[in-house]
Amino acid sequence: MPALRLILGDQLSPSINTLTGADEKDVILMAEVRQEATYVKHHKKKIAFIFSAMRHFAAGLEAQGLGVSYVRFNDPHNTGSLRGEVRRLLQARPLDEVVVTEPGEYRLLEECRQWAAALDTPVTILP
Repeated sequence: MPALRLILGDQLSPSINTLTGADEKDVILMAEVRQEATYVKHHKKKIAFIFSAMRHFAAGLEAQGLGVSYVRFNDPHNTGSLRGEVRRLLQARPLDEVVVTEPGEYRLLEECRQWAAALDTPVTILP
């Protein structure tokens, strides 16, 4: 049962629960999205640092043989939101569920809790 496994920009750890049990059938989604980069004012260098760290982490996952779908900020198909990118990947690939480790921000956690109904796909939020 392949899953979409979402890793957020502040969850770049090989021991993150989202990766537990991941295999070659799963797709790991990482996305640089406007919504997360602009919901509060951030220094441009901070955003660049986070995006760079995400890209390096994604490359490491790919080197381990895991399937990564990485959406860059300037991708012309980038929807600008995490939910939009999750939806776009679910429409492109037959995946049975979304798996994400609980976001550290309450705002984003509440959004993730609404995804199952909005996307018509089971969403597992791990501790």
